[in-house]
Amino acid sequence: MVALLCGCDASPPRDPANEGNLFVLTTDFESGAFSIVDTETREAARNVGLTHSDAVARVRGERVYVVNRMGQDNVTALDIDNGFRVAWQRSTEPGSNPQDIAFASDEKAYVTRLELPTVLVLDPRDGTPLGEVDCSAAADEDGIPEMSGAAVDDTHVLLAAGRLDRDDSYLPAANGALVVIDATRDVVEQVVELTGENPYGDLYLHAPGSVLVAEVGRFGVLDGGIEDIHWADGVAGGYVVTEEQLGGDVSAFVSAADEVLWVVVSDPSNVTSLVRFDRADGSVRTIVIGTGFTFSCLARVDDGTLVLCDRTRTAPGVRLFSLPDGVELTERPIDVGLPPWQIRVLE
Repeated sequence: MVALLCGCDASPPRDPANEGNLFVLTTDFESGAFSIVDTETREAARNVGLTHSDAVARVRGERVYVVNRMGQDNVTALDIDNGFRVAWQRSTEPGSNPQDIAFASDEKAYVTRLELPTVLVLDPRDGTPLGEVDCSAAADEDGIPEMSGAAVDDTHVLLAAGRLDRDDSYLPAANGALVVIDATRDVVEQVVELTGENPYGDLYLHAPGSVLVAEVGRFGVLDGGIEDIHWADGVAGGYVVTEEQLGGDVSAFVSAADEVLWVVVSDPSNVTSLVRFDRADGSVRTIVIGTGFTFSCLARVDDGTLVLCDRTRTAPGVRLFSLPDGVELTERPIDVGLPPWQIRVLE
């Protein structure tokens, strides 16, 4: 009878908390947590741990580094192999509002802080502070460059500077900038002025010496786009695609092939869509439209799956799409507890 009930397969059930490949930050902007999703079984281990209600994350090796923003102001390292337990936690300074973390090596990481003109350098193995890099050369008149997104290209750290006006609701005060730090000396090597204002979200490395940056300008106004920055040459290469072409602000994007970008677009009425942009022929195709400001993030899994955060109030969760055609694979969003905010692929 037991054999009949269990079937012929004696394999133990997969546990997405142990075998899942997606780390999903969730939030209702009052509380925050993280869940783990297994895209093979489409199951989720919900609320595996708690985070700040305003957090972002990065994955490196066997750890997830959660950047808890304004109000908690710390970086927390989670040990994947130990059930995502806290390995260490380090303050970034009260009120500093950390935004992102990038890794120059296994021994050196850089944390951007929106409220300070310096980048914090720390040892990602145990959180030991290693110093700071002064980036005030990229600032607007208030002396603070408002640094957010970060990435590493070989021996250089790339940081997005918003140059926002603190006396005017943090609206853009000038064109944004890309700050380039020489990680071997921890000095600012150059500052590249962007074509548009207010760089937003992740920086996407797509070729040596080149990075794609979303520039949203003023939210609700079609005044930005996604720009290709040839930072090694100190040149802002101009928009690959504009917000006018896409039909709204760029909330998030990923590259799924050399010539294709998948973009979450928020139109002037704050309705979000998943859009496919083909750089080869300039075509824009809307894949799915949300019911409001419901889509918040994208991620690409190496097996050819695109993952979308859907914060729809009645049925929030994670949705999967096939690449390169954009056909949805999920009949309904995978429930991850609180509405999903950011997805990172586990290594």
